[in-house]
Amino acid sequence: MQSEDQKKALRILFDTYWTSSGWKKERSTPPVEFDFARVAGVMFDPVMLDHDAEIQRLIRARDLVTPIQVANGFLASLGTRRLELRSALGSFAVARHMPTHRYTATGGSFTCSICGRIRAIVQTHDLSVFNFERYKWGGVRHTNPMYIAFDLEQFAIAEFPDPAADDLSLLRRILATVADAPVDSKLSAIDKRLASVLKGNSAERRVVLGILGYAGLLQPNGRTGFFSEFTKWCNRTERPLNKDDWPYPVRWWTPQDGVNRQAARFWFPELAES
Repeated sequence: MQSEDQKKALRILFDTYWTSSGWKKERSTPPVEFDFARVAGVMFDPVMLDHDAEIQRLIRARDLVTPIQVANGFLASLGTRRLELRSALGSFAVARHMPTHRYTATGGSFTCSICGRIRAIVQTHDLSVFNFERYKWGGVRHTNPMYIAFDLEQFAIAEFPDPAADDLSLLRRILATVADAPVDSKLSAIDKRLASVLKGNSAERRVVLGILGYAGLLQPNGRTGFFSEFTKWCNRTERPLNKDDWPYPVRWWTPQDGVNRQAARFWFPELAES
C-alpha cells in the first residue's frame, strides 16, 4: 500500500507531465515539490550517458532480477493495478539476450543497428518521464536501452505482494481471449475484446499486448523476436501500413499464430500446473 508521502510524490510526478487533455507542452516542477518527489524515490535528477555507458548500465540492471521475479511482478500487477510492476517483464524480455556491444551504425545511419539507440554521443535522459510512463501505462519504451536499465533498477527495489490465484486466472482469461479471436482480427479489435477482461483503458491494454509480444507469448510465426534470441533493431521490420504504432514483434502477430506455449511455460510455469 502506498504511503501518503508516495501518493503526494506521484501527484507531483503526474502534474509535471500530464493534464486531463494529455501531455503537457511546458513541463516544469517547482523545486520544493521536485525535492519532495525525489526524496520519495518518484522523481530523479537527469543523467547524461553515451551509448556504450547505457548498455553497460543495462547489463548491470539485467543481473539484478530474475525471470520469475519479473513474471510475478506482471502477474501481481493484473490484480493490484500497479502498472509499474508489469513494465519490468517487457524490459527484461528484451534485455535477456541483448549482447554487450559498442555503438554500431551501418549504411550511413545515425542509429545503432543492434539496439536502436540514436547517435553515439552523450545524451541527457529524463528518468522522471520514464517513471511517469511506468506508472501511467506500464511503460512504453521497452526497447530503449536507458529505459530498460532504469525500469529494472526500480523493479529490483520494489516491494509487492505475491501473485494471487485470481491473478493467474486473469492471465489465463487474457490469453484465451486473445487466442480465441477470429482469425482475421486485427490487434485493434483484440484490444477491444480484452476490455471486458482486463481493467484499464486501451493504452494500458496495448502495452500488455506489446509486453506479451516481447516475452514471446504472442510470437508471430516465421519472424524472430526476443524470447529465444535478440532481434537487432535493423531487423525489426515494419508492417506496410500507414498507421501501425504497435511494437515489434507483436505488430506481426495474428490469431492464427496462437499463444506460444513454450514461452508461456517459461515465464508462468503455473499455467501448465493448474
